Amino acid sequence: MAAVESKPTSRAIWALAYALAAALLLAAVALAWLRENDRPWQEQIAAINARRGQRLERRLLAMGAPPTLARQRGQALADEPPRVIETRPHVSGRPERCLSCHRGIEQISPSHPVEAVGCVACHGGNGLGLTKQSAHQGLRGRNPSDLGQARASCGQTMAGAACHEGRQEPAANAVTRVERTIMTTMTGVLTSLRVSWGAQGDFTASLATAAVSDPEAPAQSDGQTVAVLRKIDAADPASLDFAGLANDHWRKFCARCHLRASRPDGHSVHGAGCAACHGMRHASGRYLGADAAIADDEPGHAAYHRLLPTPPEENCRRCHNRSGRIGLNYRGWMEDESGRVPWPDGQPRQHLSGGRALRSLLPDIHAEKGLGCIDCHTSREIMGDGRIYQRMRFQTEIRCQTCHGGPGRPPQTGPADGAAAFELRHGPLKDAPTPTGDDFVLGVKGRPLSNARLIGDKVLLRSKTNPGQTHQAAIIAADPRHNLPGHQRLSCQACHSRWTPQCFGCHDLRGQGGQMWDFAADGPRPGVWSERRDVYRFLAPILGVDSRGQITPFTPGCQVSLSVLDQNGQPLPGQWMTRQKGGPAGGTVVSTPLAPHTTRLEVRPCQACHQNPRALGLGDGPMPLDGAGPESLDAPAQSGLNHGWAALTTVDGRPLQDQTHQGARPLNAAEIGRTLAFGRCLPCHFKPHDPVLQDPAKARQRIGPGGDLAAKHRLAEEKALR
Repeated sequence: MAAVESKPTSRAIWALAYALAAALLLAAVALAWLRENDRPWQEQIAAINARRGQRLERRLLAMGAPPTLARQRGQALADEPPRVIETRPHVSGRPERCLSCHRGIEQISPSHPVEAVGCVACHGGNGLGLTKQSAHQGLRGRNPSDLGQARASCGQTMAGAACHEGRQEPAANAVTRVERTIMTTMTGVLTSLRVSWGAQGDFTASLATAAVSDPEAPAQSDGQTVAVLRKIDAADPASLDFAGLANDHWRKFCARCHLRASRPDGHSVHGAGCAACHGMRHASGRYLGADAAIADDEPGHAAYHRLLPTPPEENCRRCHNRSGRIGLNYRGWMEDESGRVPWPDGQPRQHLSGGRALRSLLPDIHAEKGLGCIDCHTSREIMGDGRIYQRMRFQTEIRCQTCHGGPGRPPQTGPADGAAAFELRHGPLKDAPTPTGDDFVLGVKGRPLSNARLIGDKVLLRSKTNPGQTHQAAIIAADPRHNLPGHQRLSCQACHSRWTPQCFGCHDLRGQGGQMWDFAADGPRPGVWSERRDVYRFLAPILGVDSRGQITPFTPGCQVSLSVLDQNGQPLPGQWMTRQKGGPAGGTVVSTPLAPHTTRLEVRPCQACHQNPRALGLGDGPMPLDGAGPESLDAPAQSGLNHGWAALTTVDGRPLQDQTHQGARPLNAAEIGRTLAFGRCLPCHFKPHDPVLQDPAKARQRIGPGGDLAAKHRLAEEKALR
């Protein structure tokens, strides 16, 4: 009877339990739905969508769209519901959700498609994360091509295949090459500065931006390369002499342009590592692309998420606009005095970093013909060839003679080597028609240029900046104008460089107060540097003898007077405009050989050297041809010099300026004397086929005492003078 009575009660309990379970389930679903629509990732993506809408509205307004339409289009984009976008790159096979936030980001390059490579392979991070905090765990910084990350990103192995490192072909191992190239080590600039400032006792390179070694270095030193470099030490703030301050000056001033450093904005803005050359930057340092997850209101970003297969000339110029200023010279841009001289309107037309200004002069003929930097300069010069070179001139592979030949010497040719073959398969010319034959033009190291061939009696240069374009280089081997006796040691630049940058008298000031960014330490350190200059002139190039014995243009590089200031900006006792003297270089007032990159077909007249004491290194000012010394027009009395900044030597051949190019020197007394002596002949004898120019020694003998033309020549001179 009891069992029968409990049956309805049991049913009621089960019904109540089911009802309660159903209510709990509904509550759980409702709670889950509410939480799903209030997750952090959704909030973050909603905020990104709002920025996408704002940017679209601004862009449409800038394009002239009606405000109502722009607002509606922007609002529609902002109102899009957050959603997860998942991809599965081929190389990893693992899902990634990066595009959920980074919608609209640009394709990095055709060779790195997102559907194949994805994001995580290069950038690191957590591909399954949906919030910024989760997704960015393990991220390789803003720039994965930074040389601190490049081995893990650019140099990694994906899907069993090596990327830019660990390959059998040495040319394919870009990370190793770039780590050792002189644009990364910057050891040429560093050694020159330390030698001239008395911080080291010889010209051997030992320091770099970071420690680097070459296990495959030749056992016998060739004088051009070294096996190891160590990282430059931090400066001792208490060491306030030239030697003590040399490292500090380099780290805070010169080091802004090597490949381990970056500049967040300005006219010299650039990224670090591979992105320095292959990336895209705007002077504002801001991101200009369509990805609203990347801030567009702060510096330090690439302009677009894009890698360029061939570096544009603009990227080269971001660094090569100081010292020799070859990036500016090539385009015919001369740095001027910022409107302090009577140019039209009295104002500069363009600006550079540091408030410097530009004027337009004649561009280099190669620039005028449409050639970019990398059309001539090779990958092995720029990215390196795996060796550690001490100076830029040792890493350089081309000279004018490479394509144009020299007097009696046509360009040298040979078959492609492994590096040239690799560039032809994978470089900018991989899809361009290839000329037949093995007559590749050889550089100064005997290695072939992948884009230069000898075709008949001309060199055919294929453009890497504009694939499909070709340029022909005339060969001057048989040109009588290039075979004049007495001119065998003239470099091509000595006659064909139309002008050179001449920034005289560099005054470096180092203040005790405050801090300045140390580009080697990547952080601020005590001591602030600034610089001034004495004068900038646009006058005839000055000639000297380079380390190969060639007569070539010289440029100030640099002419330093140092002042050390206390905490209040006042000079310390005896520390105002001092100059270091002695050491391997001789001191800090330095002029050095330069290839100005201002080449023109037309040359300066012969009188520009043979009747111009300034071109011979004797300085500015009047100089009688009887041998008296020049009266300088710009003697920098403040710094204690008794000669002008432009004077390299005296008439009797005593050097006045110092040298950081080991083996280079000003012209000596005999060279100056011979040059000036022939100057009096030029008013009459100036054509290349003139017998006097073909054999000056014989001509001088014939008009000298007892010569068969002595009397006739004397009468001709008197007539000409009348």
